[in-house]
Amino acid sequence: MDASRYFEEMHRAMSAQKNNSFLLLTVKVQDLGGADAYLELRQSPNGRARVFYSTMGRRNLNFQLFRKGWQLCHNASGEMTGQFPTRAESLLDSADFSACIRDDALDAGRTEIILRELRRAAGTSRSCLPQSAREGAMITVESFVGRGGEWNYWSTRAADCLPIAAILCWLGDFLAGTERRTLQSSPEAMALAARWQTELASPFAQPADCVQRPARTVSPSAPRRAAQQVQNPRWQSILAVLATV
Repeated sequence: MDASRYFEEMHRAMSAQKNNSFLLLTVKVQDLGGADAYLELRQSPNGRARVFYSTMGRRNLNFQLFRKGWQLCHNASGEMTGQFPTRAESLLDSADFSACIRDDALDAGRTEIILRELRRAAGTSRSCLPQSAREGAMITVESFVGRGGEWNYWSTRAADCLPIAAILCWLGDFLAGTERRTLQSSPEAMALAARWQTELASPFAQPADCVQRPARTVSPSAPRRAAQQVQNPRWQSILAVLATV
């Protein structure tokens, strides 16, 4: 199965699962060995973002299609009863791609930073021609935020698309195995993603859309709130002794 057909079928299955959402980002990880992966970042009308990703690469899918074709032309005893399909179209039509898709929620903090970086990079593009398998996996990222953008680079040269590669370091947490290591192999991208994570964890960080509410004034005639009762039994005993003095 060629890579373009694999990515197309995965996109259709993901679109069917979340047809009322906005597509923010698509990620294609194309390994020359067939260990491909496909990932989409979608946002619902209520602002919540979800990450959709494939759990079966093209190489494993080819094996599953071959096994299905073998079952069609053999009986339960292993005797050949028919002809092996010469084309994979019928096998692809009956394949359940939705069974190979998972989705997880992305927290609001990381979603806001990803959207911020995609807006900054809107209207830009980068492309490189395939050279050799030593370059690692081919990563193709397409943004639909603002004016959009498209970036195509080798995994060994992720530093050339640093903000985009740092975004993929976060999204790579949802993948496993070779695909995750491919997206998180750049030290520069991992360092930038860690810097963003520190920004989220900082107590001084504040969302851009956060509106400061006016401080609530307390009326002088309002009764003062009673002090909270001490729950520590040790302090309670000390206060009891002081009350008798």
